[in-house]
Amino acid sequence: MTGKKLIDMILLAVMMLTTLAVIGLFYYTEKIYKRPPIDESKEKEAFLKESDAKTIPAFYKLEKMTVSLVPRDPNANQRMRYIELEIHLVMFKSDDAGIVKTYLPIIQDKIIVIASKMGADELNSLTGKILLEDRLKKEINKSLGTPVIKSIFFSRYIVQ
Repeated sequence: MTGKKLIDMILLAVMMLTTLAVIGLFYYTEKIYKRPPIDESKEKEAFLKESDAKTIPAFYKLEKMTVSLVPRDPNANQRMRYIELEIHLVMFKSDDAGIVKTYLPIIQDKIIVIASKMGADELNSLTGKILLEDRLKKEINKSLGTPVIKSIFFSRYIVQ
């Protein structure tokens, strides 16, 4: 150690006390302390109270819509194509559901206008679906004047 008897005795005493404290803590946590059982309903309730409104997304389901698609070449003799959509809007805040309900006709109009301008072949691809989602989100937020829609999920997406 250091070579000085007094300092060595003090260091030895400190190490001994630290060792006894660790052993005592270990004994207490393993033998004496009994953790109360977890009540899931209380934990869930406490979590929902503590959680921020931003962490739990708010959804708004739009009714099923059928939109006719404009043919790319109006001169060609093509059959009429349709897309059937069922959309869930994910909002930034749960308070925005009132805004979505108020402006529902405008949102439905934006969906019809944007989807009808895209071709059936374009909508049938994955990139077309992603492009439709991006355009819808951008136009809806622009028409509402504030960013309300965080993302869009399609629960029904059928191109006929």
